[in-house]
Amino acid sequence: MKLELLHWNDVHGRYDALARLAARARQIRSEAEHPVLLLDGGDIEDASVELSALSHGVAGWRLLGAAGVDAAVVGNGGLLRYGPAALPSYAAALGHEPLACDLLLDEAPLPGSRPSRLLSAGGLRVGVVGATDFYPSYQRAFGLTERGRVTAIRDEAVTLRDAGADFVVLLSHCGEDADAAISWALRGAVDLIVGGHTHEPFPQGRRDRGVPMAHAGCFGQFLGRIVVEIGDSVQVVSMTLEEVPESTAPDPAVVAELVRAEADLQDWLDETVGSLPAPAPHGDGATTAAAELMLSALLHRCPADVGLLVTGTLEAGLPAGTVRRRDVYAACSSPGNPATAQVPGRLLRSMLLRGASCEYGELAPRVFRGRRYQGLTTAGARVVDGVVLIGDRELDDAATYTVTATDLELGHYGRLVDTDVPGVRLDTSLIMPEVLEAHLRG
Repeated sequence: MKLELLHWNDVHGRYDALARLAARARQIRSEAEHPVLLLDGGDIEDASVELSALSHGVAGWRLLGAAGVDAAVVGNGGLLRYGPAALPSYAAALGHEPLACDLLLDEAPLPGSRPSRLLSAGGLRVGVVGATDFYPSYQRAFGLTERGRVTAIRDEAVTLRDAGADFVVLLSHCGEDADAAISWALRGAVDLIVGGHTHEPFPQGRRDRGVPMAHAGCFGQFLGRIVVEIGDSVQVVSMTLEEVPESTAPDPAVVAELVRAEADLQDWLDETVGSLPAPAPHGDGATTAAAELMLSALLHRCPADVGLLVTGTLEAGLPAGTVRRRDVYAACSSPGNPATAQVPGRLLRSMLLRGASCEYGELAPRVFRGRRYQGLTTAGARVVDGVVLIGDRELDDAATYTVTATDLELGHYGRLVDTDVPGVRLDTSLIMPEVLEAHLRG
């Protein structure tokens, strides 16, 4: 019996492209005389796309649901930024739980996810196992642990076969190298790997490893098409990529859901969150009133001896009078989390001196998407003629200071330290604009 699998991966908020892919997928399904399933290989979210960022990725999952996706794997795009607490919302938006067999919280699958699914496709039963890349920050920030990937996938595959699966596919967001490596160990357990994460398209699939593999690139470039014949044995007949032209009419269901998601976002952004007696402007200086307000919000939530904030975290100022949520997100859309640490005096001295330098303010790293750091806004500490003061006293190299900042300033990406500050405690329950909103409400 013939089965066709359609797939895409790493769309990263390119919703127009997704609508075209969905339209073509719907056309194929309507014309096919054989069962067709639609799979998403992870990372529908993208923090640089406003609708995705401000909905914590949920908007993209609403569109996957509207497109009729039968199974999707958990990617790193939403999990890294918003944590596992976002998964139940993703499941509700999609209409079923996203898949991940190799991530655990308290020795159980992440709430809002499941390890695998058994799908009906005509007269066939198709098992789909999900696996995703593991980042050490998952454990540090969220308490997640990694289950041995090969063992987890094999266990799920056995469970699916016992439940009557005629065909088992691994839906992976682990990346090309990881897929290739584990494919040897998965022979006889799974029949096919449909992957993503590394953004590399496989025009004809890959058959040079233990299990055939298919990747569809990124950003909605291609619709992957896989044809399988299932009888006494399973044969992957073809793996191809179809480019869907920009002239393709978008899928009406996806467009309608996108309109609803954007309307919901505008209503949410228009809510009043507080007021300010005077404007808090933001400009090109090393320290601005808007950055000082944000740092005050951080310290209000996490009191400390010293507060640090890269000034360029702010993108705009805040008005006097009524402040709406859209004003807050225009000022700061950073997905960073509040963070505290006990920092040795000698290290803190180095951080403050580096942050006070002209060279630091001119840095424009990739993590800031080309924007300048501008400088370092501080509270409780200052540098005067090369002397570092904590309050009114010179910093003591032998002392230890409580520092409040974000994961940027206390991590190597912030360029204040060469390696992450040890013992950083992250508050992953909210991101930076939410810190400011909570402060304004108070």
